[in-house]
Amino acid sequence: MNVFEHFRNLVSIPSPSWKEDGISSYIIGRMTEFGYFFRDDDEGNLLFWKNPEGSKVMMVCHMDTVERAVEAHMLEDEEYFFTDGHTALGADDKAGIAAVLTVAEKYPDALFLFTRAEELGLQGSGKIEKKFFLPFDIEAAYILDAAGDVGTAIISAPGKNRIEITMLGRTAHAGFSPEKGINAIKAAAMAVASSPTGRIDEETTCNVGSFMAPGSTNIVPDKATVIYEVRSLSDEKRKNVSETIIANARKAAEKTGAECKTELIEMYTPYILEESDRALVRAMEATETIGRDGKTKPTSGGSDANNLRRLGLDAITLCIGYENAHSVNERIRKSEMEALVSYISALID
Repeated sequence: MNVFEHFRNLVSIPSPSWKEDGISSYIIGRMTEFGYFFRDDDEGNLLFWKNPEGSKVMMVCHMDTVERAVEAHMLEDEEYFFTDGHTALGADDKAGIAAVLTVAEKYPDALFLFTRAEELGLQGSGKIEKKFFLPFDIEAAYILDAAGDVGTAIISAPGKNRIEITMLGRTAHAGFSPEKGINAIKAAAMAVASSPTGRIDEETTCNVGSFMAPGSTNIVPDKATVIYEVRSLSDEKRKNVSETIIANARKAAEKTGAECKTELIEMYTPYILEESDRALVRAMEATETIGRDGKTKPTSGGSDANNLRRLGLDAITLCIGYENAHSVNERIRKSEMEALVSYISALID
């Protein structure tokens, strides 16, 4: 089966985060047909191999897609796979999986990792323990999961914090006795207004992604929840911005009389690669093998590489050819998919 056939099959299988069983079954079916052994962990991440001996290169893809790519309405012509403009395509990361399955049939001396819930802040790979990879000697791990031309490598990616602020006020009738209430929405709004958002500097961003306070207008609201994300290439800056958000929320609560509850979660840590990084050097050499000019670029998003590097693996994210990920304009050029198959083969060789 070629890469296009695998891709058509994969796109037809819905796989939102933590509901990837259909994709998982497809991968297991194909890989075991090719003679691979596999193991999974409690989260459903999958690792495949044939020969456990010797140094290995590991290819990594995630099995989930964003919700917009569920029930994708895929179309194609001679040049592209795309959609009818009502859904995303899911080439992030089904194009990577399709290419891996195509290569895996011919190249047994490699490891293949498929993760869950990457789109929810790398949750699947974040649960992987180092012992999951024993006894394998992993020389380099290549995460096939970035927009851009095949032959481009991601040399830096930020870490990410999630901050949840919950304001607890006191309910009262908004018409009869509003003075008896403490408005949680007001407290939360004050916290948001006093906190940094947007681009903080060249390394750091912050976003208020959710503000939840359902209720009726005739009741003083007693609960409001705000969720932030903070990204930075600097651990110190990520920490400082997160602490500022929490401190401002507590000040707003004190000023309004509300109670403030906070939760800070480090989703993943950043990385910056040196030019001498072995995985990067190998990637550039493989790019030359397939007749392309090797390129590098930074990214403002995370990938499973962040978590795998935290485990001590020499992991790097590679561009796999898709464009406009997560949007209804997502598409991928067929020639890039063919180049990706050649690129993965060169990396393993």
